[in-house]
Amino acid sequence: MPVPADEAEEYTCIPLACVYADTVTGFTIYLRTPPDGNNYVFYREANLVFSESHRAQLTKNGVTHIYIHAADRKQYLRYLENHLDVILQDPNMPVDEKSQVHYSCATELVKDVFDDPRSGESIKRVQRMVNNSVYHILQQAGELSSFINIMSVDYHTYTHSVNVCVFGVALGHRFALNRSELRDLGIGLLLHDVGKSEIDSEILSKEGPLNNEERDIIKSHPQIGFNILADSPLLLPTSLEIILRHHERRTGRGYPGGLRDHQIHPFAKIAALVDVFDALTTRRPYHAERSSFAAFQLMQRQMKDDFDPDYFRELIRLLCG
Repeated sequence: MPVPADEAEEYTCIPLACVYADTVTGFTIYLRTPPDGNNYVFYREANLVFSESHRAQLTKNGVTHIYIHAADRKQYLRYLENHLDVILQDPNMPVDEKSQVHYSCATELVKDVFDDPRSGESIKRVQRMVNNSVYHILQQAGELSSFINIMSVDYHTYTHSVNVCVFGVALGHRFALNRSELRDLGIGLLLHDVGKSEIDSEILSKEGPLNNEERDIIKSHPQIGFNILADSPLLLPTSLEIILRHHERRTGRGYPGGLRDHQIHPFAKIAALVDVFDALTTRRPYHAERSSFAAFQLMQRQMKDDFDPDYFRELIRLLCG
């Protein structure tokens, strides 16, 4: 049955290549008729197997994209997450398309982590996601620039966590960290702001200046995040150090411990640097997004002694050439 045109905005276009044969998708599939029209026709139930014959028939009819209802978006992203390793290794899928799938899945995963940060299943999903991130960023040509091109310019804790993970893993790779080290670094980066899950959203999204009490609450998030995950048998101390220490500064002006240069774990130094860089290059209620060049200028002028100079120089080379 066709869907009326005035309901068309409720449907999302997805590549046929992202639906795998002999799987139960968990989301209902629709087709658009005609291909450039505004009617959406039911094709396949969510609880039925999508087979190779279905794919072949659609391909024979020139179908390259299918449609899902907006209400099924979360289920679709979880389906993609479960097949992400296959997607990222698909030689026929363009890098930009892979990056978009990867970014969307990672963002949705961070949302789920914030909803239930103590869930062991969520941490296992984070581990799998970071394994895929390390592969995608390190193994495929054009992957980092592709990621950067689709990163959200509007600051949100979820997308910020993904951006920080991407920048940090890419920077760690420049310093010859091995795959295991990059994995532990990436896990800590993706989880670095998990303590904000227990902070009032009105404070996190406040558009005006924070008062002293609100600033103190915000500054508590590294310790909160550490407390949430410290007993997890799935996380190594290096990942936890990032969660606890990503606001420490070499000058001792950071928090929660006021640590100085030699007291701060190298992974936490990377986290501190890319955390600030991403915050400066995304749109916030109190400032517009900045270019990479403008952000580096500001950091050099106002925060020169806060960050490890070797990491800072290499991040400039990584992102500005």
